[in-house]
Amino acid sequence: MDEHELASQVLAAVDDAAYRNSATRISTVHLAVGGRRVLDLDLLQAIFASAARGTVAEGAQLSVKVLPVRHHCRNCGVNFAATRAECPCPECGNPRTEMIGGEELQLLDMEVEDVA
Repeated sequence: MDEHELASQVLAAVDDAAYRNSATRISTVHLAVGGRRVLDLDLLQAIFASAARGTVAEGAQLSVKVLPVRHHCRNCGVNFAATRAECPCPECGNPRTEMIGGEELQLLDMEVEDVA
């Protein structure tokens, strides 16, 4: 999923939630993105701002939290955060660990400025 697709899906979800809750203006959208996702966050911000024109999210801030890549060691069973896809276990040193997180995309919440 590229930045255009992500911005479109986020805006669709925001628009739907705003409609269901009679919100007329969204001020901030909070998004969580896994650390393995290859996204240009500056480009995502610009695309979101452009795509939000004329919607309830026009002028809204897009707040993106990058989540750590999570691993599991099959040798000792520990789960740990890492900065890259291949990482040895910090507990036992096992070089082969299983990635269990880092691909997430989640709309966390949004801040509503006005409710009709």
